[in-house]
Amino acid sequence: MIVSLALALLLPAAQAGKCDSLLARAEKDKGTALAASYAKLAACDKELAEQHYRRFMSSANDLESLVALSKSAIASEVWNPVWQQLDNITDYDIRDQVAQQIGAACSENEKIVPFLQGAYFGLKDIKFQQWSRAYEACEADALTTWLDGQVAKPPQKAYDDKFSALMTAYVDKRKAEALPTLAQSAIAAAEAGPYDAILMKMDEAVATDLGGTLSDEDRQALETALITVARAVTPEKARSVADRLATAGSRSAAAKLLPSIYPDRVRGGGFIYGAAAVEAGECKGAKTVVLHVSEVSEPGKRWLILEDTEGPMRAFKPRLKKCESEAGDWPVSVTPEPVMSGKDIDAWVNTLEATWAAKGYDVKVAGEKGIALD
Repeated sequence: MIVSLALALLLPAAQAGKCDSLLARAEKDKGTALAASYAKLAACDKELAEQHYRRFMSSANDLESLVALSKSAIASEVWNPVWQQLDNITDYDIRDQVAQQIGAACSENEKIVPFLQGAYFGLKDIKFQQWSRAYEACEADALTTWLDGQVAKPPQKAYDDKFSALMTAYVDKRKAEALPTLAQSAIAAAEAGPYDAILMKMDEAVATDLGGTLSDEDRQALETALITVARAVTPEKARSVADRLATAGSRSAAAKLLPSIYPDRVRGGGFIYGAAAVEAGECKGAKTVVLHVSEVSEPGKRWLILEDTEGPMRAFKPRLKKCESEAGDWPVSVTPEPVMSGKDIDAWVNTLEATWAAKGYDVKVAGEKGIALD
């Protein structure tokens, strides 16, 4: 099938010399013959072959011919014009097919793996991204090992488009198998590197099609990798991991990270929180609130404790006697995170008092017995 490659060509004048006859084949040969002639020209004069690659490229007016020419140039170690050529193909589908077919040939052409490795260092961000299909298609163990090593060593800056493109190709290629290396990368990037971008790639490694359900195996693999990261980074960084887990519905896994997030708040292997139930009513014409306050101990099994706290908090004895109580269950709130001590609960209660007083209520605080969640 003939395709338009929309090439913006710069055709240098032919140089006189012993290789002229081979150079002239650029206008005569087609298909595999064109690739063979180019290999002979590269063997005759590699520099001349590099200068005139686009001249041969102009004769490769179908996908098969262009891929064959590209592989011939790569085998001859004429890499730079091949790296650049995707920029000259305006049809993105053809561009992707060229990259994919070159990558898929890496097992039969031993120079393709070093060609792809060199592209990472030799190209700027956007041009490198154009080759992502090649990395996905190459099944050579040597490239996979190289990708493992590169992804595990992130740049020490928060944003790096080229590294992001490399990770995208790596994740598309390795799927859930990328998670251990991405976890190693995230730990290495925690101080100054693209930490958040790596966490996003970890999610993408197990992402399903729209409407799909994450398998138990992939969910467990993601949780294990994220927990590995969180336990090796600062509490602040660990918190972002836990938030991701909780948002994804893995609250039990998020709860496992509480000691990493709040290492100074562990009490007896668990945590303490403050809780308040609001009993409101009208007493002798005055709007009145009683804040039933309790200290809640929790063994570190829950990311959120509110649901399990509401029942015990609403079971306390009402304090507004001979008053017309407001309808409905008592609203219950808890401290947004574990606390260091009862002093922190007192400070939190003071803010609740101020909030209700601002609404025009007389506020009273009733200290209740502690609640121990299993």
